[in-house]
Amino acid sequence: MIVQMSKKTAPLALAGLIAMSLAACGGGGGGASPGNSTAATVVTSVPVQQGLAYAFTHGMQSSLAISGSTSSGSVTYPLSGTLTYTLGAAVNATFNGVAAMQATETISGTLTGNGVTQPLSISSPLYVNAQYAPIGSNEPGNYCVATSTAGYPASATAGQSGDLASYNCYSDSTKRTLVATQKITYVTTAGDDSNSLNVQMLSTVYDGSNKLQGSVSTTYSITTAGVPKLIRLQMSEIVDGISITIDAK
Repeated sequence: MIVQMSKKTAPLALAGLIAMSLAACGGGGGGASPGNSTAATVVTSVPVQQGLAYAFTHGMQSSLAISGSTSSGSVTYPLSGTLTYTLGAAVNATFNGVAAMQATETISGTLTGNGVTQPLSISSPLYVNAQYAPIGSNEPGNYCVATSTAGYPASATAGQSGDLASYNCYSDSTKRTLVATQKITYVTTAGDDSNSLNVQMLSTVYDGSNKLQGSVSTTYSITTAGVPKLIRLQMSEIVDGISITIDAK
């Protein structure tokens, strides 16, 4: 459940794929800041930690419709498509020299822009501790290690917010070359009914020179029974001069 909440890799990898695809087609996107999901009804409380445990023991899958835009200079094209997000059940692992659990997230689907449809296929590992708090990620060119982890509340009601984690991201596991930093925060809003709460995670990423690289917002609905579901993924980034805005829900 916290895969996209806890790090940038899958959404920003998606952005990179979009940029490469549309640049090759002569396309381009627009930038926009992530926003909260709309909500209607106040719920008393939901068990966030129970939702995390459910996600990492049972896995999770959601299908979303993509809208957005991409632009380069004065040229802008709309984006559309579909994606299926899958979180696999966690297994025991080791990360950065300590015991951890690893879950794999995947994004598959199609994206259409500038009259061209491209397939989406991304797989990324996430590492969490025994309390399911994010501690890092590891993929080619991006080895991210948590420098602070506040963790998730045991339960939450609408109107709560706080910090979750901060990361240093390096080019590889030697941690010699810093390529990015990242901060993750959360905010809770009322769900669509009295049996759910929306938990929105906002990840802001800066490059090695502290220049804003992009932001990713992921919103999960958690029921009072502790069952989570990804309901929205928003993203804003500039890749190789191409501005990209994605809103999948």
